[in-house]
Amino acid sequence: MNGKVQGIIICGVIAASLAGVMVFLNATGDDSQKEESSSVTDTASSEDESVVILERAAEDISSVHVANENGEYTLEKSSSGKSLWTIGELGTLNQNTTLKDSLRDACGSLEAKKLVEENVSDMSKYGLDQPTASVTITYKDDSRTVLDVGTTAPNERYSYVRIQGDNSVYMVLGSKISYFTYPATSYAELNLITQPSDEDWPDYGVETITRRDWDYEVTFENDPQNIEGMLSSQVISSPIFSYLNITGSSDVTHGMWGLTASECVVLNPEGEDFAEHGLSEPFCTVNLKGDGYDYNLLIGDPIKAVDSEGNEKDEITGYYCYLKGVTGANAIFIIGIDSLPWATFEIEDVISSIMTSNYLVDLSEISIDYKGEKTVYEITSNGSSTETLEDGSAADVTSVKCDGKELDVYNFKSLYQYMMTCPTNEIYFTDPEGESEMTIVQTRADGGSDTIELYKDTSRRYIVKLNGKTSFRIQSTWIDTLVKNMDNIKNGKAIDDNY
Repeated sequence: MNGKVQGIIICGVIAASLAGVMVFLNATGDDSQKEESSSVTDTASSEDESVVILERAAEDISSVHVANENGEYTLEKSSSGKSLWTIGELGTLNQNTTLKDSLRDACGSLEAKKLVEENVSDMSKYGLDQPTASVTITYKDDSRTVLDVGTTAPNERYSYVRIQGDNSVYMVLGSKISYFTYPATSYAELNLITQPSDEDWPDYGVETITRRDWDYEVTFENDPQNIEGMLSSQVISSPIFSYLNITGSSDVTHGMWGLTASECVVLNPEGEDFAEHGLSEPFCTVNLKGDGYDYNLLIGDPIKAVDSEGNEKDEITGYYCYLKGVTGANAIFIIGIDSLPWATFEIEDVISSIMTSNYLVDLSEISIDYKGEKTVYEITSNGSSTETLEDGSAADVTSVKCDGKELDVYNFKSLYQYMMTCPTNEIYFTDPEGESEMTIVQTRADGGSDTIELYKDTSRRYIVKLNGKTSFRIQSTWIDTLVKNMDNIKNGKAIDDNY
């Protein structure tokens, strides 16, 4: 036979065979898919094995008694006759209404994922010989049901439960019965101080902060001059005087309102409890006192983060705290680090670079005495910062003279802006020795004044006294540029704002 023809015949046989195989596969595939589809349908029809194990409405419940590894407590209606549920073991501590309602609702109609086993002879394999929690539900007709919670099922989302008096074991979604494993303290109200609405915000009083790593006390209060347009309405008045920047200071000055804990750990603490949690000698104390309120927050030992193996890390996640001055908060709480700015902030974080609050339009004179040579700038304005002119415009500087010579007003504004942005990024309290190398006096038209004295400290630093109080250290380059700018303005040159 011709080899070519033979090859064609062989290829045809192979092709036919392959086609037969494909037909076979397709045929059996259809059957397989039908069987699989049928199996899925059967599985779907048998998937719902749920069963209701508690069938009474939550409204029928008169009390819930919980016993677990954390102790025992009872949720019941208050004896005051009001429609208020309370946990007596929490005493006078404020209680979280939402969580208490959730506990009661969990004891109403409860559905299990499925019945695991009937007529169980050995409850230990489900952890029900020694339950992790037992809940006694008493109804208004005085009947009772006791539900036991065992171990977690292999699918960790579920736990084994049973109703006492019935040897059947069920599997219930853990989130539905989690309230049964909580300690009584989990039902404490963690919102310690309610944040007021904008309309009800109280007048700011005085906030005082002491800290173990400081040798001074920090005080915040309202700006005594109430200068409109300042970055914050509050100032730091001790250990230095300074205006504040809103970004860094608002949490420190106003963080007490809305203070919220993450956990309640000790009810009605006594002396040994305070000592154990670092509160007998607190790391930090914050007192905020004003008209109608007097809050005193004690911040004790830190709480460290742990790694996946349970080893403690250096990262602090919170502190043990105790709050005085709030009714219903007699407990030691854990408060997260993000809610405790007083434990971590430094003065440099909150102060503004503006040392004085004088508007240029309110000044009548600025004198600068540098190394015994005095320069005086005489300022004339058509009003003050609190006035509006007849045409509705704001008052402005109309003339600046130095040694009888008229200076460019716009350029002088740039010089004053440079003077107002002194780099106050390092607080300093040690009084300098000797005489000041530069003294700046800002005199207002109303007769008041502010004095800034600068003392040479090192080749790179000057010590600043603000109105006679040692307050800052600044870079010497700022002084050098200021002296250069004084020459620039006399000679009609632009002001350099780099130092």
